[in-house]
Amino acid sequence: MTSRSHDAEVLLFSSPHCPTCSAMRPMANDIAASFDGAVHFRELDTTADRETVARYRVKGVPTLVAVHRSTEVGRFVGARSRGEITKIFETARSGTRTRGTISSTDRTLRLAVAGAFAVAAFAASIPVLWIFAIAAATFALSDLVRS
Repeated sequence: MTSRSHDAEVLLFSSPHCPTCSAMRPMANDIAASFDGAVHFRELDTTADRETVARYRVKGVPTLVAVHRSTEVGRFVGARSRGEITKIFETARSGTRTRGTISSTDRTLRLAVAGAFAVAAFAASIPVLWIFAIAAATFALSDLVRS
């Protein structure tokens, strides 16, 4: 490997039994090949490489981490589209920090939970459920308001 390949790197943290990881792997490999060596791509098994998982504070799989000159510059957690995976490779190559976001599926599920709490709060007239509804909605949208 050349020293340039370590200037820009994308790490895919995955698990052998994760179907989403298995689906993203070929796409990430294909995108890495299109960068023609400008971005080094590594897949790390979270069950085998605990030290690296702890160092990057990985909480779920799949997680894509963009690293530029040994500094994390971007992160995506969850299933991602081809465009989003390409963006994380571009982030690693350029070194320009990008804001991490949750996937649209995760956001939809979180908003559905917030809606369920709101409906339950309205139907049962239990004020504390409104607090849960607001908290769930805030959790779903928090990455959009972070600077």
